[in-house]
Amino acid sequence: MKTKADKKGIERLSIEVHGGKEIIMVDYRSLKEKEMIELLQANFELVTQTRIRLILSDYRNCYVTPAFVVEAKKFTAATLQHIDKVGLLGIDSVKSWILKGILLTYPVNFKPFDTKEEAIQFLTE
Repeated sequence: MKTKADKKGIERLSIEVHGGKEIIMVDYRSLKEKEMIELLQANFELVTQTRIRLILSDYRNCYVTPAFVVEAKKFTAATLQHIDKVGLLGIDSVKSWILKGILLTYPVNFKPFDTKEEAIQFLTE
């Protein structure tokens, strides 16, 4: 997986503390394929350079392309030992099929939620 990220990707990454736990917040909302892949690469850098093991990713108003899915699978495989839980927002019917494929392929704890509050509750349990 490439690890070079531009400033735009970094602007859409943040760390929030909830219940005493740090969560990486990844904002894919309304991005196009190239920007989504760049943000995923920036997220990879952050995950592998910190000890933060929780992620909340927001996929509302964006289209997950085949090229992004390839990169997401690489990310998932490369970060299995770095991530405990991922909460997902904006998972529509098409994205749910992609998520099912990832869940069948990798031993991960990724779950979709309707609200940020529900996702944070899951991440901080």
